[in-house]
Amino acid sequence: MLWLQRHGWWGLVVFAAAATLRGFIDLTSGVTYQAEDLTGKSIAQITAESVAGFRLSDFTVRTGGVYLIALGVIAGATLLFGFRRDQRWAWWAMWTLPALAISGSLLDFGFGITGPGTSSSIVGGLGAAILLISVPRFFRQPGDH
Repeated sequence: MLWLQRHGWWGLVVFAAAATLRGFIDLTSGVTYQAEDLTGKSIAQITAESVAGFRLSDFTVRTGGVYLIALGVIAGATLLFGFRRDQRWAWWAMWTLPALAISGSLLDFGFGITGPGTSSSIVGGLGAAILLISVPRFFRQPGDH
């Protein structure tokens, strides 16, 4: 268990990197690779129905990609410069990753999308578990080593 307390944060680094990668995918691909999952229609069908609707959806996905890139970079910096040095603020800040993943899952499930929602809930649960296992590193009593 001590090994997990000391090295489990690498799992959070992987999640931060995955968020950054997903952000780059969203930024470069836009809505085209998700359209059928979300609507049941091909991108050509959606564009034929409403060019403005397609552009709005595409812009939203690409903007979300920029935000995921920023989240991944900020999370990575928090992990490298605060979390691995056992700074309590970094432990609290890292709860944003599981909270975001789980809330995204709930949103996916609410819209009837099961694929991404399932993986996000697993990532959120694993992230929360890593943070809970690492509690002793950040909440030691004075004099504990």
